[in-house]
Amino acid sequence: MSALRRVTGMGIAGSLALALLTGGCVLAATAGPREAQATGLLGVQQMMNGLPQVEKTIVVATNYVSVNSALQGVSQQVSLTPANLDDVTAQLHRDFGAGPLPLAPQTADWTAMTSGPRGVISSLPALQGIPAQVEVTYPYPVTDHIRLVAGSMPDTSPASGIQVVVTAQTASAWGLRPGSRVAVIAPLQTTISGNGPPSPSFKLNLDVTGIVEPTDPDSSFWKADPLLAAPNLYVSQSKLWEGAFIADPGEIATMQEIFGLAGLSIRWEFPVATAGLRAQAPALYSEMKQFTLQTPQLTGLLAPMSNALSTSSALLGPLATLVAVSNGVNVLLWMVYVGLAVAGVVMMLLAARMVAARRSAEMAVRRARGASLAHLFWRGSFGAAVAGVPAAALAWTLAVLLVPGPGPTGWVAWWPGIATLAVAVLGPGVAAAWQHRLPRRRRSVGRERARWRRRWATRVIFEVTACAAAIGGIIVLRRQGGGGDLYTSAAPLLVAVPAVIVVLRLYQPLLRGLARASARRRGVIGFLGLTRAAQATATLALPAITLVLTLTMAAFTIMVRDAVVRGEIAASWQETGADVALTYSPGFGAGPAAVRAFAAVPGVQHAATAVELPLDLTGGQRVTAIAVDPASYAALVASTEGYSPVSPALLTQVPGQAAVPVLASPAAAAILGRQGSVPIAAQQGLPALRVRVSGELQSTPALPGGGTFLVLPLSAIGGVGAPVNVMLLTGPSIDVSRLHAVQATMPGADDLTITTRSQVLQELTGAPLQHGTFLIFTLAIVCALALALAVMLLELALSTADRELTMAKLATMGLDERQRVRLSVLEAFPAIAASAVAAVACAIALPRLVAPAINLSAFTQSQASVPLRPDFASFLLPLAGLLVVTVIALAYEIRSRRGRVAATLRA
Repeated sequence: MSALRRVTGMGIAGSLALALLTGGCVLAATAGPREAQATGLLGVQQMMNGLPQVEKTIVVATNYVSVNSALQGVSQQVSLTPANLDDVTAQLHRDFGAGPLPLAPQTADWTAMTSGPRGVISSLPALQGIPAQVEVTYPYPVTDHIRLVAGSMPDTSPASGIQVVVTAQTASAWGLRPGSRVAVIAPLQTTISGNGPPSPSFKLNLDVTGIVEPTDPDSSFWKADPLLAAPNLYVSQSKLWEGAFIADPGEIATMQEIFGLAGLSIRWEFPVATAGLRAQAPALYSEMKQFTLQTPQLTGLLAPMSNALSTSSALLGPLATLVAVSNGVNVLLWMVYVGLAVAGVVMMLLAARMVAARRSAEMAVRRARGASLAHLFWRGSFGAAVAGVPAAALAWTLAVLLVPGPGPTGWVAWWPGIATLAVAVLGPGVAAAWQHRLPRRRRSVGRERARWRRRWATRVIFEVTACAAAIGGIIVLRRQGGGGDLYTSAAPLLVAVPAVIVVLRLYQPLLRGLARASARRRGVIGFLGLTRAAQATATLALPAITLVLTLTMAAFTIMVRDAVVRGEIAASWQETGADVALTYSPGFGAGPAAVRAFAAVPGVQHAATAVELPLDLTGGQRVTAIAVDPASYAALVASTEGYSPVSPALLTQVPGQAAVPVLASPAAAAILGRQGSVPIAAQQGLPALRVRVSGELQSTPALPGGGTFLVLPLSAIGGVGAPVNVMLLTGPSIDVSRLHAVQATMPGADDLTITTRSQVLQELTGAPLQHGTFLIFTLAIVCALALALAVMLLELALSTADRELTMAKLATMGLDERQRVRLSVLEAFPAIAASAVAAVACAIALPRLVAPAINLSAFTQSQASVPLRPDFASFLLPLAGLLVVTVIALAYEIRSRRGRVAATLRA
């Protein structure tokens, strides 16, 4: 006897099988949460990388009046120094950088004091008489953000006025150079000495000392206030130049003295370091929410100004959206995790039964020699630990290697693997001790009947309680609209429990009835197979619930994945309206030659053009008029998905009828009414029209974003010659590169935008959350099917000895090999059929029961709901595969025992 057999009692093959089962279950329980963690982190990083730098900051804002009041500078103005600004920056950076959101190095932080806009008094020829207003900003520090290209930036303040520098764009637009002086309207409550007579108002001179240019134009330093980099010409009913000047380093005291009480805003900006991001979206959102709700705390001499500070960040909105999407995804992932974890635990219970059956003779000998139940428990558990613990450790290491990065924290990261390993190690010991406990004394017939009634009542109470708990969990899940705890997240298990209980209750009576019916027929195969299957009810519970749960999990995951795929395809159609959408900027359009060139691109099967124009109705409401060719438009709509078909006859004007037939959106139809014709005044270069509503459209590919619209025939405006500004193309394989080549040859190519449905669909399917979730779904399907197969094989293995003895006896009675195979299949088939019935019921009921709790629109990034429909192929194919494997395994088992009948009977 080998050392391994002495320790484990199973030998190499049995120990390896137990190790593989334990390692596989622990790997599935560990790799799933780690992959979800990595997916969430990848989603956060992609969201951060997609945001502009100006939005990836934490902003602390205040104003000089509040600071002055907080520091009790009532009779005399407070003057903050660069050292004070550094002190506040250091304290806030330390506080903000202590959480999960990493900040950029402190050298990237900056402060700015900005005045309100002041009207320009000086006459600047470059402005051509257009009025201007300018704000003065004192940024600190400026060394890493500004490069001096002309003039100087003195760090001393003159006796009067303020010394400033301007960017090259501002200098070019306003005609400034070093030495220029720009006079602006000074604050009324400020007396400026040396500026001459205050006519026409108080005047403040801004002396330009230098020209600068940005060293980091994309940083928040320049993007927080766009006027800092370049002026802006505001055009409305009148024109106005807006600009910003940068105060020289020595002007900090003058800025506060002149603009302080007139509205001087002060802000500190702290850029975020996305490269070192290792936190999930909920943690980041919670931290940002806490920052914005709490007042920053300062210490030292500046502590009183803490209450004057307020914190904000543009990250709060994107993080809130990402958290909502993550929560919708996590509901599904929790259901998958809990379902697979429970299936794995029950699977290990079956393995414990198999180990106990294999070591039954050994344990019987030890028990006969005086071993206690505790000793049997220790022997069984120790043997399982020798095989299972190293396998679990290797599985955990493999999970870390396959899914690198930080794993989930807390009990979520450990309980599935630990529970699986605990059952794998302790299960064989418990099964061995229970199997070899001392039998109770024989009771009288009356006591046996009373004991049977108590057992029956206990079973009924247990089943009713289990069904009530399952129904309660489903109700709670539906009402709270999502998972979040272990109880409600076990929805697949909660649905499977009542189904298995009902099936087990009906299993034995139904098989006994079928056995009695088959007894009247010739042959013994049917009677023997059904009778033996009916006797196995007591050992069917664990395999049945495991098989039902694994098949339900596989079917549910496949249904969710297919629903998401359908939802994404529908969302891509709703986003673009066609396989390719060509839209022109306002005022531009395609001529007949361009339309023909785009329609001739290889792969285009249907093409339709549209002229979109805003129309004002007589009641003042505005609608979007879409003029199309009825035939080509109807053909294109028929080739799309998600849009109602259109009959060209509804857009065809009947000869002699003055009103133009239109298809209206529900909102437009409500405005126009359904009776008679409605006049529309001439506008947008169109003649006066009289229209009548011939039908309603919920949506149109020409306006995929939706809205209030009218679809009318192009002939109604044919004489106007309005340019085609929308063109839709459909076809399974449109040559997009050829489209762009045609675009490059057309006039006004820069005003044409080409949007492809394949690109939109790729963005949806390539999102980190979806990609990672689909990977988890694939792993879950594989694990569920593997567990189902393992359960079936374990159940066959547990009944091997009894089945082998029965087949040997039947062989001596004259049953040939083919009859014995049929008998074995008939004996195993009812269990598979019963599990199939329960699994089909669960697969049909589960989508309807959990539909209110899951939100698949998180994958499609749209408001449209994504229905979850049962897919019969998702569970019929796995069931057929299990049946085929069972038949093959039984046939192989019987044929491998050929010629060993006598040895089996002697044993």
